[in-house]
Amino acid sequence: MSSRQLRKSLRTDFDPSLRLRVRRAAFRLRQLSHLPSLAAGGNLERPIFIIGAPRSGTSLLYSILRRSSHLANWPGEAHEVWEADYHPALRGWDSNQLTAADLTPQAATRIRRRFFLAVGNKRRLIDKTPRNSVRVPFVNELFPDATYVFLRRDGRDNTNSLINAWRTTRYRTYRLPEPHSIPGVDPLWWKFILYPGWREDAHGPLEVVCARQWLASNRGALDASRAIQPRHWIDVRYEDLVERPEAQIGRILAALDLPYDDALREKARSIAATPINVVTAPEPGKWRRENPDEIGSVLWLIEPVMRELGYEV
Repeated sequence: MSSRQLRKSLRTDFDPSLRLRVRRAAFRLRQLSHLPSLAAGGNLERPIFIIGAPRSGTSLLYSILRRSSHLANWPGEAHEVWEADYHPALRGWDSNQLTAADLTPQAATRIRRRFFLAVGNKRRLIDKTPRNSVRVPFVNELFPDATYVFLRRDGRDNTNSLINAWRTTRYRTYRLPEPHSIPGVDPLWWKFILYPGWREDAHGPLEVVCARQWLASNRGALDASRAIQPRHWIDVRYEDLVERPEAQIGRILAALDLPYDDALREKARSIAATPINVVTAPEPGKWRRENPDEIGSVLWLIEPVMRELGYEV
C-alpha cells in the first residue's frame, strides 16, 4: 500500500461531496490560525475521548457533546491522526490493539501536533474513535490528563447492530490484502475494529466476528479502566442514554466540568426524534426480531463480559 493509498484509506468518507470538501478547506484554514499558539508552546489540556464498541451509540453521544462551545473536534473520526503511523498495513495486519510501549516519540509529537492544530488553546478536544477501546494505554501515554467516556451497550443488541451494518454497503474500514470468506458480506472489505486473532474468524460465521468485535472493545476498555483514576473515567449505559437523555447528558457534563447550556439540552431532547448513524430505528431487544438465531449461537461468547458490564442474560 502506497503512502497516498494509506492516507486515503484512513478517511471516513471515500467519495466526499462538494459540501464536505468545502468544510475540509475551512478546517485547514482553522489549523493554520492555530500555528502561532503551537509555536508558542501550546499543548492540549484535559482532552475527552469517547470509547465503546462499534455500533454501541458512540456517534449519538458524540453528536450531543460536541455541541458544547467549550469543545472542538477533528472533522469526523480521526483515523488519519491515530493510524498514520499505526495502520494495520504497517504492522503486518495484526490488529488495532496498541499499548503504551508502541508509542514512539515521533508519533507522539505528530499526533499531539495535529490535534492541537484542530483545537487550539482555548477549547478542549473531544474525540470519538471506537477503535481506541483496544488502545487506551496507548492513548493515556499520549494524554495523561485525558478523561474517557465509556459507552457500554447490551451485547446482544450491539452484536445484532454490527451484523446488520456488515451486511450493508456502508462502514467500509480496511481493504484487506487478501479477501476474507465471511458468508453474506463483501469479501474485499473488513468492517469496524480489527481485533487480535481476527484471521481465525476470516471464514466466518459473521455473528462470531461481530461478537468478537464487541468482546474485544469492551474487554479492552474494562481492563484499561483499572489503571485510570476514577475521576478520569465516566461510565454510560446506552440504554440509560436513550431512555433519559437529558439526565444522562447532564451527569456526563458535570463530570467533565462543562456547563449544560440550552443548545446541549435541546440536542439531548432530540435523540428520540433524530436517531444518529443507524441502519434501522433503535429498539430495545431488536435482536430477537432481526437475528435471533445468530445472537443465540454466540451468547456463550459474550455472556461473561455482559454480566461484568451489569447486564442480565
